[in-house]
Amino acid sequence: MPADPLIQLDAAVEAARAAPLSRRRAMLAALLLDAEVDRLFAGGDILNHRATLAAASPALRLVIELCAMRPDGPALLTESVEVPLAEYDRLEVQDFMVSLYNGHTVQRVRIAAPDGTRHDVHETLALALADLRKFSIELPQGNF
Repeated sequence: MPADPLIQLDAAVEAARAAPLSRRRAMLAALLLDAEVDRLFAGGDILNHRATLAAASPALRLVIELCAMRPDGPALLTESVEVPLAEYDRLEVQDFMVSLYNGHTVQRVRIAAPDGTRHDVHETLALALADLRKFSIELPQGNF
């Protein structure tokens, strides 16, 4: 890992965003974010440390739960998402063309939570990274 682990996290999150339909790259970024939670551990009860950070960041909580890979936990999936006509001007050309032939829908990688809610994986990863950046300033860093 580089001297600043956040550089690798930035690169992983950006690589996932650059390949928006790659569940593999999204999962790699999530696993690296999860590992950073452990790296920030400075002693005491690691489970309490993880629970504290998860409680402070809904996005990070979702990433931690995803990385636990429990059968009844969150999972990555690729599904069609409807794009409202008012948001068409924000679509990239590729997505725009796909949506024209697919009933105003585009494929997206999402996190499916056990309660049935869906979360855009790239937004979640970016929010979790921003929160980890904040925590890395606030917390003494461990030796992981």
